[in-house]
Amino acid sequence: MRTLIVLNPASGGSSDVPVGGLVAAAGPGAAAISPRSLSSFRAEVTAAARGVDRIVVAGGDGTFNCALNAFDHRFASVVWGLIPAGTGNDLARTLGVPDDPFAALDVALGDTTREIDVGIARGEGVERLFINACMGGFPVQVDEKTNEEMKERFGPFAFWVAGARAAAKLERTTVTVNGTDLDDCVAVGVGNGRTCGGGIEVFPNADPSDGLLDACAVAIPRPTSAAKLIPRLLRGTHEGIDEVTTTQAATLEIASDPPVELNVDGDLVGLKTPVRFEVAGRLTIAA
Repeated sequence: MRTLIVLNPASGGSSDVPVGGLVAAAGPGAAAISPRSLSSFRAEVTAAARGVDRIVVAGGDGTFNCALNAFDHRFASVVWGLIPAGTGNDLARTLGVPDDPFAALDVALGDTTREIDVGIARGEGVERLFINACMGGFPVQVDEKTNEEMKERFGPFAFWVAGARAAAKLERTTVTVNGTDLDDCVAVGVGNGRTCGGGIEVFPNADPSDGLLDACAVAIPRPTSAAKLIPRLLRGTHEGIDEVTTTQAATLEIASDPPVELNVDGDLVGLKTPVRFEVAGRLTIAA
C-alpha cells in the first residue's frame, strides 16, 4: 500500500504534527507533501498522488476540503484517512478519530473503513465539493474575524473569541430553505457532519453515511431570543423551537434577501446565495 500524507502548514495544529515520525510509521513507500500555497495545492497534490492507494490528510476540515477538491470527482478512487491537526477538527469529531496523531495514523492505515457522503455546493461562479459543512451569516462574520494569529494563540477557542467580537453587530436576513422562509435569520448552513465551529452541534442528527444533507437556519428576532437560543444551540437541542428551521434532503436550495456568503468547510471561497447543495457521491475513509 502506497500512502501519501497531505499537510497544510497553515492549519491551526500543524506545528504539532510530527511529520518525520508519521512518515516513518506509515511504512515503506509512504511520503508527505506540504503544498507551497493554496493556489498550487491542487496541482501539487494531484502530481504527488499518482499511484497512491491511500491519502491521509493531516489537518482540519479546510485541508481535507482542499485535498478532496484536488481530486475533483475522482475522490472515490482512493481510500482516505484523517489526522486531526486543524483548529476545529469537526469532521474528526463526527467520525470519532483520535486526537493523538499516531493513534489517528493507526486508524487511517487500518482495514476498518466506512463510506461517507460528499456534498457539492453550486452558486454563481462557484462549484465546490465539501465534506463537513457550509455555514453562512454569523459563522462567516466569525471566520472574517478569526485570523491566523488568533488560531495559533487560542486554538479551538479562537472561534469563541472571534464570535464575541462578531456578536456586537449581528446581520439579519430573510432566508428560504427548500421553500420555507425564516425572517431575522443570523445563521444558515448545510451539514454532512454533526458539528462546526470547533464542536457546536448545529446538525445533531446528521449522519454522513445516510445519503442526505442537513439544513439549519437560526433566527434571533429580538435580544431575548438569543438568551433562549444560544444555550440550546451549544447543547445541540435547538431543533423544534420557533426560531430554528431544520430539514434533511439529498438536495437543498438556500436563497436569501439580501444575499449571504457561506463558507465551505470553514473557508471562504466566494460562495453566495442562492446556492444548491447536493450529495455528489461517496468516498471511503478509514475510521
